[in-house]
Amino acid sequence: MDEQEKNCIPEEPEGMDPTPETEEADPAEENREEGPAQDTAPEDEKEEPAREETPAEDEMKGSEPEKMVPGATPGKIAMGVALVVVLLAALIALVVSGRKTEKPSDTQPEEQTASATIPVTENTEPAQTVPATVPEDGNPDDATCKGTYTASDDEVTAARDTVVAVSGDRELTVGQLQVYYWMEVRSFLNNYSYYLSYFGLDYTQGLDTQVCPIAEGSMTWQQYFLESALRSWQSYTAMAAEAEKNGVKMPEENRAELDGLVESMNESAAAAGFASGEELIQGTLGNAATLEDYEKFLEEYYSGLAYYTQFTDALTVDDGEVEAYFDENAESYEQNGLTKDTVTVDVRHILIFPEGATNETIRTETFPEEAWAAGEEKAKQILSTWEAGEKTEESFAALAGEHSQDEGSSANGGLYEGVSQGQMVEAYDAWCFDTSRKPGDYGIVKTEFGYHIMYFCGSTPVWQETARNDLMNGKINDFVEDTADQYPLTVEYAKILLGYVNLAQS
Repeated sequence: MDEQEKNCIPEEPEGMDPTPETEEADPAEENREEGPAQDTAPEDEKEEPAREETPAEDEMKGSEPEKMVPGATPGKIAMGVALVVVLLAALIALVVSGRKTEKPSDTQPEEQTASATIPVTENTEPAQTVPATVPEDGNPDDATCKGTYTASDDEVTAARDTVVAVSGDRELTVGQLQVYYWMEVRSFLNNYSYYLSYFGLDYTQGLDTQVCPIAEGSMTWQQYFLESALRSWQSYTAMAAEAEKNGVKMPEENRAELDGLVESMNESAAAAGFASGEELIQGTLGNAATLEDYEKFLEEYYSGLAYYTQFTDALTVDDGEVEAYFDENAESYEQNGLTKDTVTVDVRHILIFPEGATNETIRTETFPEEAWAAGEEKAKQILSTWEAGEKTEESFAALAGEHSQDEGSSANGGLYEGVSQGQMVEAYDAWCFDTSRKPGDYGIVKTEFGYHIMYFCGSTPVWQETARNDLMNGKINDFVEDTADQYPLTVEYAKILLGYVNLAQS
């Protein structure tokens, strides 16, 4: 591990959906089991300018240790959370970003038959080249039924009202499927835009020509997204059906959004340079999709969301259940570095550099012993001032705001919350996680960044919150899956057609 990796807080990748704090979602499971969950069209994959970090941030060796959910796959956990994301933004994001989507041509471009080269981005594996050939037709009863589902706009439009799936008394048409399918694709591209080459996906090439390595069995990315879209439709419509059966009404604000959808989409389209909301829909979801199809999608979504929210708002677990759940899965938790002794700490500090150092030079220059001695003396004087006063956390925070050279925390009274063991550099970390440490303890710690006047605020056991979140998420997942199981899905794969959207231009 190099020095930069040890001492920096890794920045959170943009575009990642806020999954539950208990676990980072696995795209393979997330998309296979639950369908589109995110809210924006993919951003251009351009590198963000580097943000200059403060010395205190440089001290951080890594992010909080990854927590896991025993007995549940990441996709299952993300499934419940998926329903709380407002998907209307997937289209309006085009306006916000100032990018206009090109209307697709009636046929696929020639590039679809060329070899698909995956571009290299920073921190990715070397480029790969995959054969850009459409596979043979497969099992008629699953998504491999057709080697490619892509058809011309005329063909897909002609089949727009063809029913391709049934769940309960609800039917999915070719036109409606375009919405679910392209939402699924855009959701994945948006969430994992920085990691596409890890997944072996080149969105500038035909999705029906690239093998999907994260799918079960041998499937193309098109088949993978299709299967995910169908499962999404089943989940959304099942929730909507249960809402209707149990008399759960859509909130008035959501109904108002739907009532004004055509007008708002037309306004958004005009701002983006489209002739109408219908054209905006087609530029984003293919020429076979209509505003009516998108409105139907949102109708099911909002109806199901009301039923889902009613369940989650009423869901509770008591402390006994939480502890029993943790104990049952203790081995799995321990394998991921979590025991009942694991804590996070809240700590305040006042950072004093060696004399003459700045936020920039402390990283790059070496300072003489005299400069370090002067810094130490200043730290001792500040500590003495605090000791001579009220000696409270509040007075310490005030001194931090006045004297600390850590630009990342001085405005917050030198406070760092939820610090995990191993997150700070060694001396800082050792002081915070000394087993004898108790609230109100203070002292001076020297690191390569200067002298830290420390104040220990307290510690919080991690296992209870983690296990509570995991248990709640598991119950939510079971609820979503059980609801969908009441409405079995029947699909006629042979009738499915998908339009073409040039993702490289959208």
